[in-house]
Amino acid sequence: MVDRLFRIVYLLMEKKCITAKELANRLEVSERTIYRDLDKLSLAGIPVYTNRGNGGGITLLSDYVLDKVTLTDEDKRKIVSSLQAMNAVTNEQDIKELERLQDFLGWDEPDWIEIDFSTWGNAENQAELFQQLKTAILQHLYVEISYASGNEITGGRRIKPLKLLFKDQAWYLYAFCEVRQDYRYFKLPRIIEYRVIADTFESIPVGRLCTDDYQKSIAQAQRIKLQIDEKMAFRAYEELPNVQQLENGDLICEVDVHDVEGFIGYVLTFGEYARILSPESVVENVKQRIKNLQKIYK
Repeated sequence: MVDRLFRIVYLLMEKKCITAKELANRLEVSERTIYRDLDKLSLAGIPVYTNRGNGGGITLLSDYVLDKVTLTDEDKRKIVSSLQAMNAVTNEQDIKELERLQDFLGWDEPDWIEIDFSTWGNAENQAELFQQLKTAILQHLYVEISYASGNEITGGRRIKPLKLLFKDQAWYLYAFCEVRQDYRYFKLPRIIEYRVIADTFESIPVGRLCTDDYQKSIAQAQRIKLQIDEKMAFRAYEELPNVQQLENGDLICEVDVHDVEGFIGYVLTFGEYARILSPESVVENVKQRIKNLQKIYK
């Protein structure tokens, strides 16, 4: 929020007069959020004025100057670094604004972060999906999706997108699903089709997802133990938690899993170099899959 307030002041100094709608579009928030931000700036002593009617808009006192001298080097570093992190997940226009802000502060922060939301081969589609979801979240717009779950592809799922989350080497969308009437995590690569709808919904406070909600979800998970041949050590250490090495070089790990069917499919990508040890119900599931594969390839 501090970054957004700083950008509002900077835009007002640059543009002299700008409407709340234009600010909301530039910062990808609602007009209501812009007006709340303006109240905060006024309370902080920054002379922000709103003129109504034709030709009106939001302005700063004509002789107001942001005293960049009062910012310490550490202040400048934090502002530019945090904006760089934010711009790693945003668009080209914001990057240009960041460059102007760096010039204004006289602070050239090293280019320290880059994020690619895609897997190999679908970069353009995944980047577009991410930007559309980001806009829908910030503007509280409904989204309709077709989604490939563990068992089937379901279309026409109307959701309230609430937050994008990067967890365990993958991007997820946290949303309220009107079909299930519950909150759900949707893995971005599994969203096959999507459509942002003009209808809006009331803002829903989410808070941090990687704390209480995550711990509760772990409690509901099924723990699966597997053994991996040392030839696949590079994948095990990169992709799995709590990996331990045995005397013969093989690896053992235990994973808390919600989507058991999906995890079995993942383990099978190791071929003959991985084996599920427990629980027995999951082992039997794998055996049945192998029998089904044998039928297909006869």
